[in-house]
Amino acid sequence: RISSYLLLPCPCVSIMGHDCCTGRSNASFRVTLHHDIVDGTLDKNQLPLPMLLSGACDGADETFAEMAIKATHEVVHFLGPGDEQWASEKAKTEQAFAFHLVGQSLLDGEIISEAFLTASESRVVGSQRTDDWEHKVASVAARRNFLQVRCADAVYAVGWRLAPGMDPFTGRSQVDSCESPALDVGGGTGWACQWYVDRFTHGGEDAALCNLYLFDDAGPPWARKDNHTEGKWSCWNPSNNKWVPFEGCPPPPVGLYAGIGATRLSDRARAAIR
Repeated sequence: RISSYLLLPCPCVSIMGHDCCTGRSNASFRVTLHHDIVDGTLDKNQLPLPMLLSGACDGADETFAEMAIKATHEVVHFLGPGDEQWASEKAKTEQAFAFHLVGQSLLDGEIISEAFLTASESRVVGSQRTDDWEHKVASVAARRNFLQVRCADAVYAVGWRLAPGMDPFTGRSQVDSCESPALDVGGGTGWACQWYVDRFTHGGEDAALCNLYLFDDAGPPWARKDNHTEGKWSCWNPSNNKWVPFEGCPPPPVGLYAGIGATRLSDRARAAIR
C-alpha cells in the first residue's frame, strides 16, 4: 500500500529555524524547509547542494557535520522543542549556525504520526506492542529524525545492530526471535533508518534507489556481533532485508543526504566518517 503520510497536506504551523548561514549560500531556504520536507513538496533544485541533514548530538551527528563543513557542504541540524539542550558542545560552539528549530505541532501532526505508526508495524510487533509501547519508543527515538530522512537521497548511519531475539527498544531484553525487527539498527538511529526504508517498502519509491549505508560499530556489549558487518560499511537491500557489506567505503555523499548515528563512537567509527 502507499502510506497516506506521503500524501497528506502539510499542517498549518508557524515555525522558524535560525536565519544565519554557513557563508556558502543564502539561507532563505531554511524558512520553509521543515514544512516542505514533511509534506513532500521539497524542490531539491532550489537547495544549495550538497546538504547534510543531522541532529547536532554527540558522536555521529557532530562528526558528520564537521566533515561536511570542511567539504563546504551545507549543514542543517533539526532540533525539536528541548533538543537544543542536548546538542553536543562541539555543535553548540562550532555548528550552531546550522540549528533548525521545529515546533511540536509539526512533529505531532498527522503526517509524522502516520509515519510513526507505519514504522511501528515493522519494529514493534507481538508481545512488544504493549499499552505503553509508544512511551518506550519516545524514550529512544525523536520524531525530528523523520525530517532527516524523509527526502534524503542517501542515509549514512553509524551505529550498532540488535542481536536476534532481543527487544526493539533497548536491545537488552530477550523476546521471541520473530519480534526483533528485520532492519536491526539499534536505538533511535534504527527508527530513522526505518522511516527511510519505509519509503521504498510502503511508499512506492523504487527500491533500486534505496541508499542506506551502515557502519557497524558493534556498540554496547549486548549488540549483535557479526563478522560480516562489524567494523565495515554495508548497504541495506530492501528486497530481501539483508545487509550487503562493502569491500571499502560507500559512495561519497552528494545531493541531499543524512548523516546520523550513535552518540558514542569508537575511533574506527570516527575514522569511517572522516
